[in-house]
Amino acid sequence: MPRVKVATLNLFNRMGDWESRQPLVVDQLVKLMPDVIGFQEIDLMIDQGMEVSREVNKRLADQEHYRIKHATTPGLMASIFGIGTLARVECVEHEVLDLMSFERIAQRMVYAAGGARFALVNTHLHHPPEAADERAEQAEYILRWLDRHEALPTVVSGDFNSYAGERVIDVMKRRFRSAYETAHGHEPEKTWPTPVNTYDDAPAGTLDYIYVSPEFKIVEAGLAFDQPATDNADLFPSDHLGLYAVLDLDG
Repeated sequence: MPRVKVATLNLFNRMGDWESRQPLVVDQLVKLMPDVIGFQEIDLMIDQGMEVSREVNKRLADQEHYRIKHATTPGLMASIFGIGTLARVECVEHEVLDLMSFERIAQRMVYAAGGARFALVNTHLHHPPEAADERAEQAEYILRWLDRHEALPTVVSGDFNSYAGERVIDVMKRRFRSAYETAHGHEPEKTWPTPVNTYDDAPAGTLDYIYVSPEFKIVEAGLAFDQPATDNADLFPSDHLGLYAVLDLDG
C-alpha cells in the first residue's frame, strides 16, 4: 500500500521580508519532508520556487531531490501569483488550467509512487472575502476539468481563500474529504494570517485545505510551516500556515 505525504503553503511571494522568511521555509520544509508540496504566490521574477528547491536539495545529499513544476497566471499578476509544485516522486503528467476568471489557474500533476499513480491539483482561488460565489464557480470548473481525465485517486489542495460555511466547501465535499477535518473532527482554528501580514484586515480563519478522494486512507494530518523564528515571535515562514497529510492509497 503506497504511502505519500502531501503539503500545501501559500508563500506570500516576496512580501513580508522574504529574505528573513526564506530560511524558515527551507528549515521547516526539510523537517517536514513531504513527497509533494504545492506552493501558491510564487514570485517568478526572483525564481522563488527554484530558490527554495535548490536550498532544500543542498541538504538532502544522496537522498531523492525535489523537482518543481511551475505555472503562471495569464494576466498582470503573473510575477507574484504564480504557483508551483515540488515533488520527490516521479511526475509523469503535468497540465495547467486557466480558471477563466480573475487570472486564477490550477495545476494537475500525475505522480507515480510505490507502483501506483495518483493525481494532485494545486490551486489558488480568488481572494476577496465577498467573492464566495466566484470561488465556488472556480471550484466547480476544476471539478469539471478533472472529469475529463482518467479517474485516479486525487488530492486537491491549495489556498481556497474560503471560510467555513462558504459554498465552495460544499462543492468540494461532494466528492472529497478534508484531510485535516477527517483526522481531527474539525478544521484548524485558522491558517491565515500570521504576524507577517501587517496590512490586510480581512477576518482570520481557515483558507487552506487538502482535499482527498475516497481511495485514500488519511493516516495523519496537521498544520505545517507554523513555527516562528527562535529570535522573533512575529516572523513566520509566510502569512499563511501550511497543511500536510499522510495518505495511504487503498489497494
